[in-house]
Amino acid sequence: MRLTRTLDFRVLLSACAVLGVLGVLGGCQKAPPVATDNGAFVAGQAAMKKADWKTAVADFTSATTNGGPVDARLWYDRALSHYNLKEWGPANEDFSEALRRATANRTELGTQFVHAAYYYRGVARVSLGQWIPAKSDLLLAVQYYPKTWLDWDSLGYVRAQLGDYKRAVNDYDRGIPYYPNDWNDHYNRGIALFHTGDQLRAITDLTAVIRHEPKWGGPYQFRGQAYSARSDYKLADADFSKAIKLIPKAWSWTYRCETRESLGRVSDALYDCNHALAYYPQWAQAYIDRAWAKSTLGAQKGALADANLAVKFAPKWAVAYRYRAWIRGQMSQYRGAFIDYARAIRIDPSYATARQARSSLGDWIVAAQHAGVTRFGLGSLDVAQLESESAPSESEYTKRAGLCGGYFSSDDSYFDDCVNKGVDEAKNDESSDNEAEQQAEADNYEVAQQVQEQINYQTQQAEEAQAAETEAANQAASESENSSGGEEGYSEQSEGEQQTESEPEPESAPEEAPESSSEGE
Repeated sequence: MRLTRTLDFRVLLSACAVLGVLGVLGGCQKAPPVATDNGAFVAGQAAMKKADWKTAVADFTSATTNGGPVDARLWYDRALSHYNLKEWGPANEDFSEALRRATANRTELGTQFVHAAYYYRGVARVSLGQWIPAKSDLLLAVQYYPKTWLDWDSLGYVRAQLGDYKRAVNDYDRGIPYYPNDWNDHYNRGIALFHTGDQLRAITDLTAVIRHEPKWGGPYQFRGQAYSARSDYKLADADFSKAIKLIPKAWSWTYRCETRESLGRVSDALYDCNHALAYYPQWAQAYIDRAWAKSTLGAQKGALADANLAVKFAPKWAVAYRYRAWIRGQMSQYRGAFIDYARAIRIDPSYATARQARSSLGDWIVAAQHAGVTRFGLGSLDVAQLESESAPSESEYTKRAGLCGGYFSSDDSYFDDCVNKGVDEAKNDESSDNEAEQQAEADNYEVAQQVQEQINYQTQQAEEAQAAETEAANQAASESENSSGGEEGYSEQSEGEQQTESEPEPESAPEEAPESSSEGE
């Protein structure tokens, strides 16, 4: 399951009158000596006590230009005011200036304030999406004050966003004992545990959150994912249903679609995917899920249209190409299927499932050709060539894409052939694919079954012919042995003449298998 985002992060504001626990971060402690001769600076601090952040910013700005004495504390306080206004960029800049001045020993800034500056700047950088710098700040923050859950929680969140879920779990483990009733931390740790594959611990954390926050939809959604990862699909379905009730636009529509597909409730799954795409019309995963459901229900053209949209919205996602290849195989678009499998493998060379699927398709086509099947475009395919074709260079790809008429078409088989092989060859391939698709559609898309029956028939004929040949050889050997043994087989020979055992006449070749008929191909 793929997520566009994961954990919950609460921006922690510093108004100490509202949240006294933040005093450990600075700003609520006794201040070090400051430049009290600067009236604007004093006025700014007075405005901060009233939580009048805009006035505080204006006063501190005036203090930097009025000629009065300034120090790092002024930049820190203005940064904190920007922070409370959620003005992340200016807050980041002012915290940086405060730390620069403190590091240069140009002023006094107490340890608590240095720690708080790193913490708050880290959170501001989280809000700016600057994940690596945010992690650096929070690593420094936990070194200054390792016994607050806020620092560990924030660090864990950042590591999770960077995909480092194991270290994120360790961070949450360090912080939660200092404040075990912060259910947001348990929620975040549960999600991180889910991503590490430790589903049992994830379920334990998320269940604890649900017990204390039963109206919060997120924990149901992620617990459902954990159940699904354990193949507990009925429990997953119940959790996704609860999440949907609490969050009507929940991602759980897609996750429940996947779960119901696993439960064999394909029509119900299609209903869920339709809802998911109504809310998130560019979600590639939902298109792939719906494509699978449509294909399973026999609506191959609709399935291909959905797979095309998945590729359009996630052009670098190997899974989308693999599923589209599978659907094309169902529609007898074998060239297009090979192209998509190759694209998936180029995107992810370690994608074993795509390699195995392409290999299986190639083996099946070769077996069909050996069985004499020429319909559905099978007779004109060269599997070895299809599997060994190399991708065009980037410049050649761009050139061909322009000649082929756009990023993707409603059918998309012609476009991919065109980009990968060239316009002229793609026209031939398109004609072949269209004929194969029309023939397959006329046969109700039961192509694979028909071809397999022909393969099975030819295989049976070959096995029977081999058995007959073996039986004949055994019988000939037996007759030869009987004719050369005992009194009846004795004949006197002149002295010195070598006695030899007569060899049987070679049996005639077994009757060849009948020519393939058009029936059952």
